[in-house]
Amino acid sequence: MILRVWLILMVLLAGVQLAAADTAPPLYTQVAGGEQEIKVEKATSLHRLALVQGVRFVTVVRENGLKKPYRLKPGAVIKINNRHIVPTELQNGLVINLPELRLYYFQNDAYQRRYALAVGKPSWPTPTGTYSICDKRKNPTWNVPPSIQEEMDESGYEVITKVPPGPKNPLGKYFMLTTASGVAIHATNRPWSVGYFVSHGCIRMLPNEIEQLFPQVKVGTPVKIIYRPIKLALTPQGQVYLEANPNIYGWELKPLEWVKDMAEYYNITDRIDWDKVPPILKTKSGLAQDITKAGAGPLPTAPITSNAPKEVRLSPLQGQEVKVE
Repeated sequence: MILRVWLILMVLLAGVQLAAADTAPPLYTQVAGGEQEIKVEKATSLHRLALVQGVRFVTVVRENGLKKPYRLKPGAVIKINNRHIVPTELQNGLVINLPELRLYYFQNDAYQRRYALAVGKPSWPTPTGTYSICDKRKNPTWNVPPSIQEEMDESGYEVITKVPPGPKNPLGKYFMLTTASGVAIHATNRPWSVGYFVSHGCIRMLPNEIEQLFPQVKVGTPVKIIYRPIKLALTPQGQVYLEANPNIYGWELKPLEWVKDMAEYYNITDRIDWDKVPPILKTKSGLAQDITKAGAGPLPTAPITSNAPKEVRLSPLQGQEVKVE
């Protein structure tokens, strides 16, 4: 009995990644971000502000009681809550959670920051899996894949086979090819598309954000693409957090049953205030919210160290032919 309790405690505090063994999704241990007020320095769109701050547009609208048109004037003060659960499938590299439309960057065993994305549309989804960066280029030429040429033809557009570097190139100025077939992480000449699932499988970033990330990522950097609309975390202090995002690809998922199964698997059912769970699953705000049951004490202390990457800072603006979009 003592051995069983000790093993459970090790799982809870160390955040063991059981998903790799196909037994259960991971119970995360790290929560970052929080509430703040942003003073608008120059006129901008609410969509852009939300992307840069790492929150969903509709969540900012709801929390601030904003109305159309969503243009922000200098001096406006906007309340932002970007608290989120950090997916720590990797300690070094890039973790991309598709439903979140976010890329998490880890370096030197530390969580550095996250970035806004556009990902594949439901009819052309970005694949999940374990990959790596296999090529990097500045000012790439876009060699249009045959599948996209066919789509152009069927839609009645001029069929283009190649686009040189420049403002009309959908790859933008920075391009990182992954080992996932036909999938790259790149800038875009359509920055307004970031924050949506609209691509042909590729992963788009805001031009200024990929410009900052590009020199830090080397060929060979691991890339983990996951699909987790719902994330659950247990912090080392014993607090339980739940985060729900839209199920963008409509994968079969029963959210409440998922949370209950996770809680039972990780032996934290009695630590959760279950009245708080349904509203979070319904609104899908993308915010990590505390669902710890009142009176739940801290976890028993144990001489073990969490394997989750530590947080250094959070700034959530955050030869081969290229056959990608």
